[in-house]
Amino acid sequence: MVQQNSTNRLSRRGILTGAGAGGVAAVAAAVTTTGPAAAATGDPVVQGADNNAGADTTVLRSTSGDATLDVRNTATVAVDADGFDAGVIGFSSNGNGLIGRTDIGYGVIGIAGGPGGVAVVASAPDEYGKTALSVRGQAQFSRSGTTTVPAGANSVTVSGLHLYASTRAFALAQRNTAAFVKAAVPDPATGQLRLHLNIAAPAGGVPVAWWLLA
Repeated sequence: MVQQNSTNRLSRRGILTGAGAGGVAAVAAAVTTTGPAAAATGDPVVQGADNNAGADTTVLRSTSGDATLDVRNTATVAVDADGFDAGVIGFSSNGNGLIGRTDIGYGVIGIAGGPGGVAVVASAPDEYGKTALSVRGQAQFSRSGTTTVPAGANSVTVSGLHLYASTRAFALAQRNTAAFVKAAVPDPATGQLRLHLNIAAPAGGVPVAWWLLA
């Protein structure tokens, strides 16, 4: 390898002149070829370039109280991780394996891109004291909403839904009257959810909140 610096600069002509006849072509190719910069196994990481290696590229360990790795990007993405089995794995023996925080936006986003994919999985053994999902604060579900059974009617239909054979519906009256929701029946063929009351809705109607599962 030929290294250039401010005190010892070798011109391209000097390199070609000093090389033997058998090595001229190789030296010229090394000087003129511009391929993607990359670091092979055992080489230092090259900043601003793709680094390809057949083994773990970097392992960072620290016993200090500060962060072992601090990555910041004021433009878009600070860390872009792509893996065949897992892009990012977070583990902690005494704390949080992964924390997502944001001032504006979403702390963590999970996206399922293909059929059968699951965006986020919360898993815990079915044992006392072990919780798979703990929601602290408000929770929002896009497959939910409210509608009103008009006065004198005993049912109402919510249309334009994506329903499947596995879909289950839950509904609850939001007004304290003698009328209550007797049944919530999803129809996958029509994409409609039919909400039935036990009696006709009184004057003012009966607002009903509904929620779809799966």
